[in-house]
Amino acid sequence: MAYYDKEEQETVIIYDPSSKRWDIYTTVPKHIKRLENEAIASVFKVEKDSEGKTIAIRVKVKKLPSSYTFNK
Repeated sequence: MAYYDKEEQETVIIYDPSSKRWDIYTTVPKHIKRLENEAIASVFKVEKDSEGKTIAIRVKVKKLPSSYTFNK
């Protein structure tokens, strides 16, 4: 299996005020690479294909950097 089809790719960012944490889930390859390469968060869950390629990632972070944008 490769990455999700374009029509199925998404990035969801949720803020939980009770825990004061950001929960980020993505199946967008560009966003996956950025989250893996930058140490902004602790990895909560990783989904890999049969070849070991990361095709989805979920991270949790206490503070989302103010300069953090995915579409740059």
